[in-house]
Amino acid sequence: MKKLLALASLALILALSALGGAVSSAQVSRHAAGKIGGPLNMIAWEGYADPSFVRPFEAQTGCHINVTYAGSSDEMFAKFRAGGGTAYDLVSASGDASLRFIHSGAVQPVNVSKIPNWKNLAPQLKSPPHNTVNGKHYGVSFMWGPDVLIYNTHVFHKAPTSWSVIYSHAYKGRITIPDNPIQIADVAVYLHYKHPYNLSNAQLARIKNVLMAQRPLIRTYWTSAGEFDQLFKNGEVVAGAGWPLMTVQLKQAHVPVADTVPREGATGWADTWMLSSHSSHVACAYAWMNYALSPQVQKKVVAVTDYSPANLKTARLLPASEAKALHITDTHYFDTLKFWQTPPNYTQWQLIWNEIKG
Repeated sequence: MKKLLALASLALILALSALGGAVSSAQVSRHAAGKIGGPLNMIAWEGYADPSFVRPFEAQTGCHINVTYAGSSDEMFAKFRAGGGTAYDLVSASGDASLRFIHSGAVQPVNVSKIPNWKNLAPQLKSPPHNTVNGKHYGVSFMWGPDVLIYNTHVFHKAPTSWSVIYSHAYKGRITIPDNPIQIADVAVYLHYKHPYNLSNAQLARIKNVLMAQRPLIRTYWTSAGEFDQLFKNGEVVAGAGWPLMTVQLKQAHVPVADTVPREGATGWADTWMLSSHSSHVACAYAWMNYALSPQVQKKVVAVTDYSPANLKTARLLPASEAKALHITDTHYFDTLKFWQTPPNYTQWQLIWNEIKG
């Protein structure tokens, strides 16, 4: 009987969450007896558990979200697997970590038939190689976007056209980049290497030289969006490699910044909600995955992060200019980004990165 009730509750919540936050308080109250309830523990990127869309979900489902933020995929992977991997139910893994989660056995396949909003995802994000193995879905795509060059508009009156500014002595001590070995791929893109995640020893040696020469120019290697924001707010840096989320947050704080993808192109990331193999709150996890993929909620995530949503229907809810700027339906733009992957020799990348930081 308990199992039947749980299944009924899950079906109810999927129906409610498919509305993406459009459920009225009266409807929630009317179905209160069918709430799932319980905690939902997740580790995520900043911006992925904002109160603007978390609170309606909690009200609809009775599931209470507890979130831990991470600043890099390595940190996310380590925290998720700590203590036997039983602390978290969900992780918003990027493409440089998702296969590591899968091959380590840390996450389980998901049944996309239980996630109605999955059918509205962009075709390239329904079964991408970074979260689908042997035809099994190990999660659902959520948001995606480029790694951008963020700059102070009082210093740069025009958008920089090249990544060379973050390697320039003209801005010594006023540059920041992420504390993340995957930054090696950004240098590979800058150097026009065709396969930035599959680099030869000679290519890695050249990249290491570039990053070592850059090190005296770096104010600090940032470890979180909050730290990045503070560096710009304090006027300590004028240019850096970051994410659109930082631009949004800094503009809200009235800091004069903008971002751009320079002519060399950019790396990018496509994030996946993945379900722990040890999750004790599967019903809440499925409800969240479907809710987070609804166009109404994806629109709210866009407002917080300025990331591109996976659900194509989100474009209909945004001004045409914003939908175009986010490249929601632009598969050509999507294909130009060098999306994060885990390099086959990633241990070597980590060793090089540690040497660079000293």
